[in-house]
Parts: sequence; structure tokens; C-alpha cells
Amino acid sequence: MKKNLLCFVLAFVSFISFAQKIPFDIKKSSVFKDEYKHSSIALVEDDGKGGVVVVRSYVGGAFSTGLGYYFEHYDANLKLIKEFEYELKYSKAVRQSSVLGIIMDGENVNIIDFMYEKDQKAYICSSMTANINDFNFKKNELFRVNSDEIKQFAFLGFGVFDRDSGARMIVNEDRTAFAVTVDIKDRNVETHKMFVFDQSLNKNIDHTFKRDIKDRKFVYENIDVSKDGKTIYVLGKVYTDEQKKKKEGGKYQYELTSITGENVKTQVFDSNEHFAASLKTIVLDNRLICLGFYSDRKDTRFKGICYYELNPTDLEVKKVKFNPFTEQFMIDKYGTDKDKELKNLFFRKIITTPNGDIIFNAEEFYITSYYYASPYGGGSTQMIYHYDDIVSARINSNGEIVWARNINKRQKTGDDEAYISYTSTAVGNDAYFFINTGEKVKKLSNDRIQFGQTGVKRSNLNVIKISENGDFDYQEILDDKENEVPFMVSNGALSGNSTFFIGRKGTKKQLLKVSL
Repeated sequence: MKKNLLCFVLAFVSFISFAQKIPFDIKKSSVFKDEYKHSSIALVEDDGKGGVVVVRSYVGGAFSTGLGYYFEHYDANLKLIKEFEYELKYSKAVRQSSVLGIIMDGENVNIIDFMYEKDQKAYICSSMTANINDFNFKKNELFRVNSDEIKQFAFLGFGVFDRDSGARMIVNEDRTAFAVTVDIKDRNVETHKMFVFDQSLNKNIDHTFKRDIKDRKFVYENIDVSKDGKTIYVLGKVYTDEQKKKKEGGKYQYELTSITGENVKTQVFDSNEHFAASLKTIVLDNRLICLGFYSDRKDTRFKGICYYELNPTDLEVKKVKFNPFTEQFMIDKYGTDKDKELKNLFFRKIITTPNGDIIFNAEEFYITSYYYASPYGGGSTQMIYHYDDIVSARINSNGEIVWARNINKRQKTGDDEAYISYTSTAVGNDAYFFINTGEKVKKLSNDRIQFGQTGVKRSNLNVIKISENGDFDYQEILDDKENEVPFMVSNGALSGNSTFFIGRKGTKKQLLKVSL
């Protein structure tokens, strides 16, 4: 990989402002160029010496089949120590391939891939492993599945018939273990092969998960791995004949299954008279939580947050709470017009605080389309992706809402969505959100504000803080006039109290580190 350093740019930039409402520290790498225009941060890991290892994935353009990774080792000031490019290459016998993810074990980096070997008539999951000091990659097979067991029409999760088809990799929050799940071909029985490994690639679980129900009636909500890598939790949304007879609420039930190397347990629960369109699992040391938005009328118009707490050992349901959105949240969202409900919410990130509270983040996302007629006949349709308001709520250990806030935002794109949306994190018991805006913050009625549209040509980086008690504040971190490149705020990567962004403008790129 060749990088053309721009001599008029300092090797790094460090900026600290003592007059900040929200204290932060910024460091920038030098501006550089890659062979490939498009890349995104796949992983950031502390090197234990104050520096970081940054892994960026890239794909070639329209006339290139390039696929691979840039490995970059930076010191504490984002000065580049070492770099290495690893291009993925496969033998002619490989007919299909996909990288599932990356996980590090000390100074060893593991690239986990899943590919179809025609000669062996098998799908093989392997690890390409190297030490960051020499990047001498070696391949190691983790497991294989006979080709006749896997659905051919939906390889690696891109099938339109079954959203859980193919293979997926799930890494736990502490990045100490990961699972790989493979959908097995069986129309009458929902079947997945599930494997769990620790970060050193030791296999802890090899299990075939089966549910005696047609595949299309079992929807995987999410899969989580415990901190010790010894348990995998599978949450499914199941449409049964019994649930169809319900007079009120969602006509489905949720099933949470815990799987270890020795046994399997399942707990069934539903949302009673409410609708809970989707739930998310949070695995803590001594608590197992399922959180989601609920409605009283239909699945997509939300009234509040539902909370289920289970015993992680025997899956006994200990607490169930349905929390309506707070008065403060409704004012944030709608001003004085409170007779409304929220829709189009999608989970973005769940954060646990040192005192055991949960910060639950989501975003309003929806798609519109426009047809453009050609004066010469025919036309074209353009899809517009909308990323609007941010919803954040803090839930205490009793399952009650401490605060819920709505951050008003209007952003849309028909092209590259990397510069819009947001990245969230938490430091201590405070929540933070990084967003770009291309215009001044707009004032709304009832002491509210709204962040607006951004783009590559104009993109100001802001940080929003919601304190432990729900107070709201924001600060501009970088004006676009201070930057040679705009930063891709939706693709931030976290390491400790720092968040990393890659910036891009044309062929120029730059790495940004924001510490809170």
C-alpha cells in the first residue's frame, strides 16, 4: 500500500479547549491516500502502550475486484508506526466467499471467513491469523458444513426469503468471544448450526439448534455470547397457532434459549395486550435483559419501552415493565402537541453504565422513492434514505425509565450515508452522540433545537451530551473549514473513552480520534 503524505500537513494535530461546555481532546493523523477510494473502519484495538491498531476494510471500484484490509499501528499521537495491506485471495476452487468479521487476541489478529470449496463440496469457516509485528498470515480451519446442508439461494445472509439465512458472526461486547451461526436447509424445522469460540480460537460450543416450526414462522431477533464465552443466548420471535387466537396485542411469542456445552434451556414469554415489534438482548454479569419498544395499537407506532429481566442461569422471568415515554420526551419530540406516537424506530446501540443502568439508543429510519420521468420516454426511480430523530432512554436496574430524550434531526441521502446518522458512546454515566451537520442548528418551539442536513461538501462535527440526570447539551467539535476532509460519522469505532472516525474527500483520507 502506498500513501502519499501531504507535506503541508502536520504529522498530527492535537487540540484542547479549556472553555468547552463538553471537555474533549482531538487528535488527527496526517492526510494520506490509499490505492482504493472506499474504506471503512472494521476494528480499533488498544495496543497496551497508549497507541492503537486500526483495521480498515476496502473494496475495489467499478473496474476492480480488490477486497482486503489495511492494518495500521499508530502511537498515542496518531503518528503511523507500521502499516500493512492484506488483499484477500482465494484459489480457483473457491466459488463463494465472505469475511464474517475480525477479532484480536493480544497482538494476534484473526480474520474469520466463510467460503464454498467446490472440490471438497463443503462450506469451510477459517481464520487467517497473524501477529501485528510481522503480519505473517496463516490459515486455520475452524469448522466445515457439507454443501447439501446449506441453502444455495441465500448465501451469507443476502437471501430475500429468509433474513437469517447464510452465515453470521456475533462478537460479544467485551470482544472476548464470538459465535458463528449457519442456517441449515430445512423448510419444516428451523435449524441452525452454532459454534462459539474464545478470542484465542478455542471452540467452546458446537450445537445444532432446532425449533419444531416452519422456518418462515421463526424470526431471529438477535444472538448474544456471554462474557466468558461459555453460553450463547438465542432470542426468537415465533408465530404459533396458539398466539393467532389472541384477542389483544401481538399475535406472536418470544423464546429465549440459552445454550452451553452441556445443556439447553428455553423460556417463552409474550407482550400480553401490547405489541412489541422487536426485542434486543443485553447480557450482563448477573442479569439477562430483553428491551424493546412497544405499542398499544400496532407494531410500528410506539408508546414506550418494554423491559424483561430473566435469571441468566435458569431463565426465570423476574421482572416485566412497560414504561410509557416520559413527559420530557414528548415535549422534546413534539413540543406541545403530545397526542402522537412514534414510528420507524430502529435499534442502534445499547450501552451499560458503571452503576448497571442501560442506555438504549435508536433512530428514526425510513425509505422513500421518487420516479423521474424522461422527456424521451421511460424514467428512473431513486431511493432516498432518511435518518431522522435520535431516541435515547436510560433504564435503571429496576427496569424503570430514569430519563428519555429525543434529539431532533433531519437528514437524508440517495448516495453515501456514511456522513449522516450518528455514532454513540458513554463515558461514566453520561451518554454522548457524534453527528455531522452542514448548517447552523435550527431553533424550534418550546426551547427545542434541530440538527439538519449534512454532506461531503459541508460537514461540521458536533457532540451531544445527555448527563446522568437527563440534562442535554451540545458542542461543535470541528468546523468544516478546519478540515481537509469530512469525517464519516456513522462509522465510528470505540476504544476506551475515545472514538475514531475515518475522513474522506476524493482520494484524501485522514484518521480522527476524539477523547471525552
